[in-house]
Formats: sequence, C-alpha cells, structure tokens
Amino acid sequence: MSKRGLLLLLTGLLIVIAISVTAGVGYYQDEQRKQPLAQAQQKLHEHMTAQGWYTYIQGSTVVLFTNEAETILGLGIMNSDGGFSTSTRDTIEEKPFDLIHFGNTTDEYIGIRFNEKPKDVVYVRLSGSDWSETYTVNDPRDEGYVMSYLITLDESQRGRFKTLETLDGDRNVMHVEEL
Repeated sequence: MSKRGLLLLLTGLLIVIAISVTAGVGYYQDEQRKQPLAQAQQKLHEHMTAQGWYTYIQGSTVVLFTNEAETILGLGIMNSDGGFSTSTRDTIEEKPFDLIHFGNTTDEYIGIRFNEKPKDVVYVRLSGSDWSETYTVNDPRDEGYVMSYLITLDESQRGRFKTLETLDGDRNVMHVEEL
C-alpha cells in the first residue's frame, strides 16, 4: 500500500472514531438530562399518592388531579426548587367540561376534564380578543379517546385568553366556557 493510500485509510479511521465519540458523548448527555426529569416525575407521583389524589394527566412537572369523589379538580406544578404548588377548585356543578387554570413564575397551564361526551370532543379552541389556537384532543382516526387534556400556554397567550370551546370532528362548537 502506498503512503497516500495509508494516509487516506488513517484519515478515514480517525473520522469514524471522531463521529463515534461525538455520538457517544451526545447519548451520554441526553441520558444525564433524563435522570432529573425521571426523579421529578417520581417525586410528583409520590406527592400525589401521599395526599390521596387521583391523577388524570401526569407530565414531567405538572399534573391534573381530582379527589376520589371527583368533586375537586386540581392542577399541580413541581417547582424548580423541588417544591410543589397546587390550585384546586370545586366542581360539584354538572358542566360539559371542567377546567382549571394555574401557573407559576415560568409556566402556565389550563387543565380540562371532559364530563359530557368526551369521545366526541376532537378539538379544543382557546381564544383571546385577537387570536385563537386550536388543539387536537382526540384524533378521529384513533379508536381511543381521552377524558382530560392539558394546555401549556406560551408567553403570548398568558393572561390574554377569554373563551375555551370544545369542538367536534367537523369543528362545530359543542360547548363554550367564558374564562
């Protein structure tokens, strides 16, 4: 093998090694980031069960929950310092859907529990005076459906929403709630 061929072979091997090391470091960093998230989820789960709450939706740092009689709806957020903040509301009055709005200094959420015909709710629309956002709740192509939904508000939506609507598969309004 000539010097040029050997040099090309060595260069190719170095490139393969560099790519492998970069991929390995990236994988390791991703796994390291997942550990605190898994720990937060575990702590959140332990906190909710110790308090006797039943969860509808449990994300990494937020949970929509209720009591055994389903007369209270709550939204809880795991804070960055490891603390836990909650907001609850009484839901004794029968409504097509119950909702709760809650946030902390960095995050804001709206939790929705569908009480009437949850399998017919395909979309939820959150509207303000000059904007609206539609979220897909139940994909009509799927057989299953959800009984609750969680909206994470971005900065442009915070404090600017006025109505929440449930929509069917044809985007017809089923129910409206003034917020």
